[in-house]
Parts: sequence; C-alpha cells; structure tokens
Amino acid sequence: MLAFTAAGCSSSTTTTASSGSSGGSSSTGSTGSSSCGTVPTESFKDTAGLVKALGAQYEAAYSGYSGTVQASKWASWKPSKTSGFTIGISESQLSNPYQTLINTSLQQYLKADGYKVIDLVSSNEVTSQIAQFNQLITDKVDLIIYQPLASGFESVVDKAAAAGIPSISMLNNVVDANTVNVVPNSFAAGEAQAAAVAKIMGGKGTVLGVHGIKGVPIDTDSFNGAKAALALCSGITLDDSIYTDFSPTTAQTSVQQYLAANPTKTIGGVLEGGPMTTGIISAFQKSGVTVPTIADNGLTTGGVAYWTANQSKYQGVGLYNPGDGLAQAVAQVAKNMLDGKGVKVSDIVIDPPLVTSSNVSSFSKSTFKVGDASTVTAADVNQPFATSAYIDGFFGQ
Repeated sequence: MLAFTAAGCSSSTTTTASSGSSGGSSSTGSTGSSSCGTVPTESFKDTAGLVKALGAQYEAAYSGYSGTVQASKWASWKPSKTSGFTIGISESQLSNPYQTLINTSLQQYLKADGYKVIDLVSSNEVTSQIAQFNQLITDKVDLIIYQPLASGFESVVDKAAAAGIPSISMLNNVVDANTVNVVPNSFAAGEAQAAAVAKIMGGKGTVLGVHGIKGVPIDTDSFNGAKAALALCSGITLDDSIYTDFSPTTAQTSVQQYLAANPTKTIGGVLEGGPMTTGIISAFQKSGVTVPTIADNGLTTGGVAYWTANQSKYQGVGLYNPGDGLAQAVAQVAKNMLDGKGVKVSDIVIDPPLVTSSNVSSFSKSTFKVGDASTVTAADVNQPFATSAYIDGFFGQ
C-alpha cells in the first residue's frame, strides 16, 4: 500500500492503522504523530463501516480517500436480460497517451467480453460530456462508463438510474449512490509521492507543482494529498501555479517559462497532476537547469528511461497507475454488474503502487526511450494494478 511503501523509505515512524476503518470517520484528517517525509494514515468518509466489512486489505487502500463511501443502489440489481448488452462510453478529450490508452484498452476488454460498444469522446468541456451522457440514455444502452471532468454529473447519473441504466465513473469520482466509482486513491497517491520527494530533498527547498486541469478531481485530490504531506515539512515551499491541460507539450512550455521568469529560484522537486514528466524533464534540460526529482504521476516510459539511465545522479519517484490496468478493472466491474452479482459499495478504490529507486527496475523495460510520453502499461511490465480477486471482493454472488 502507498502509506506503507513511502513509510518504508524513512527511518521515522508513521501510523499504520486506518482511522477511517474504525467506526468510519465522517471527515478526512491525519492521525498520529508524523515527521517530514512520512505518510500518516488518514481517515475517510465511510459512516456505515462498509469498507471495514470488506476486510483489512480494503481499509488500507481507502486511507485519505476524498469520496464518500455509500451502499450501492445496484447491490441487488439484476439486468432484465442475459446477453446482447450495449455499453456506452463517455470519455473526456484524448489529450495525452494515457487518455488514449484507457479508451482503446477499455473498448478492447468490453468487446472481448461480448458487448457492443458505443464510444463517445468529448472536448474538455463538462457541458459537452453531459450532453453525451444524455445521448447514451436516449440510446437506451444497458450500462454507461464515463470519465467525469468535474462535478455536475449527479443529475444525469440519477436520470440514468431512473431509466434502469447503471453507470460507472472511472478515474474521477462522483458522490452519488446511483453510480459506481472505480478510481485510484489520488489523495493517498499525492501524499505518498510528496512525502517521498520531501525525503529526497532532505525536508528543505522549493517544490514546483504542475497541475493538469483546474477542478478535475484526480488533480485536485493528488495535490490535496501532496499538501497534507508537505504540511509536515516546515522547510519546504510549494509553488503550484502552473496548469497544463495534462499535456506534456504544454507542461514543457509552461515550466520553461516559469524557469525563465524565476532564474534565481532553485527547484528541488516537482509534483504533477498527471503523466507530464517527459515535458517537464525537457523543460529543465532546455533551460540549462539540473533536472530535480520529479514525481512521475502515472509513470511514463520516457520518465522511467531517463531515471534508469541516470541513476548515479538522479533519484526519481513514480506512481504506477496504468491506463490499461484501470480499464481492465472497470471492464471487470461492468461484467460483474451485468452478470447480476450486485456491487456492495458506491466506491471501488484502488491503491496504486509507489515506484522508488528500490523497485524501479521492476517497472522498466529495455525498449523504453527517453522523451517518450506514453505511460508504462500493465502489458509492458507484467505488474498487477488491481487483481481480479480484489475487484471480486466488492461483489455478492
């Protein structure tokens, strides 16, 4: 788990029992005493103790989760037919390789399970995506899989549920018992990455924050987690003024402009809201500035290639959150629901592995090239993201 991995990199003591699992806290907050570079266990919203009932491995994965775990409205639902299902996909703009990988992999897995797929890709506008969601309801698909850009999907989720159509939100969560969220724990991921970066920096210096899109939950939660970890570090300052639309190219331009405008500022580490590491590395190189530790949020092949080629002078941090791994988990959730198994909770949370210098070789491949913005896939390195057994634990029989 992220909390345990990051803590293992430090000689300091960190808490290990989930406060969210004991009684189900209604608010998020750290517990126990911690020092800079460690990851405290965080509470999460689960007032009914639903996650605790699933077992200890699930409780640990939810530490600090920003969503609200509720009993799923689809717990006893069974579809009215057993075959001939159509699944609609509504995904936001394919602005980087990670988005493209999720889209292509999800279609591949769903079609392999025998489903007809309607794939709709929107611009980076919430109104456009909601219109697509409504279109899928009108088309009377059997299930909708969507990637919400921001809040505002509750009404269409409820409309779909009223029409007997379940929905699955991937990557970003929607607080509504009528949908099923299949998401990485972005808060815990951001917290663990920031703690690891802070430890490498010795608890002193400036961290540059590179956002994706303002208000997108995965970005917001990642930085909220990062700020929680950095709050333990009195010697570290975070400047997270850059927004990039999750584009490596935009990230390169924006970071170059930042470095040019702040020539006397030394950057000790970089945190990002998504897989933009290759653009950030290039920005430092083109600016003639030493590349600092970058938290490769999504783990890019180019970032791993740079890391492994420069281990004598570069110490990185990464988050293994493969698009094809997430797509496979979402496809399994969809199949279990359409098989009538019944999902127990509204939020299926996955705790992505943290990558450090001690295990980066397990996430590397000789064919990875420096500068390649594509993300490391589960197929690349044969590393699990969410096992079938873990996903099945959220369902009845």
